Amino acid sequence: MAERPRHRRALPIAIGAAVLAAGTGGGLWYVKPWQSAEVPQSACWNAFTHEDLAALTGPDGRTAALQGKGTFTDTDVRADILDCTVTRRRGGTSEVLAKISTGRRDERYRQAKAQAEAAGWQPVVPASLDFGPGAQGWLFHEGTVQLLLHCEYAEQDGRPGNFPYRLVTITGDQGASDAPAARVRQIRIDAALRVAKEAAQGCTNAPQLAARPPAAPF
Repeated sequence: MAERPRHRRALPIAIGAAVLAAGTGGGLWYVKPWQSAEVPQSACWNAFTHEDLAALTGPDGRTAALQGKGTFTDTDVRADILDCTVTRRRGGTSEVLAKISTGRRDERYRQAKAQAEAAGWQPVVPASLDFGPGAQGWLFHEGTVQLLLHCEYAEQDGRPGNFPYRLVTITGDQGASDAPAARVRQIRIDAALRVAKEAAQGCTNAPQLAARPPAAPF
């Protein structure tokens, strides 16, 4: 019997390896625009739908989603800096379509944000985003979205943690996506709320978040 072509056998192996990596807390997923259904929605903590990825990617290039190890329910604050990056290979360059960074912050950080907002965030004032009573949000004019989630937690010995806020930041390379800028901003806002809802599972105070993401104000 003739041997099956090797490339046909390699695809299931590659997919299996990606699934295995995702099960250990981190993952790397590749997708072509016309095969977007192969990217698991669990990539980047369910931040993007397949429609979002298709809009960001456009008809050309190859997209990869790289998620770091760790979960939002980890109790070790040193392992609490989590990130996920969606890149596109186009020509000979790699472009960051979306980068999600999350990490814990303390009360001083929240106060600094509040003071900056009260002072007008000079020289450029970002738009406030309503993500619900359990979070604060901002859309900056270059397209960066930030969400500060009130997320209390307990240390391993039961004491309250000293970093009761989690900051979610979503950005990307300017001009990396072929989608209109307003669409990219809305995708990031939607993703920020989805990530916050995933992160809230590790909070002891059950922060209240909006049922739907706010609309991009510009």
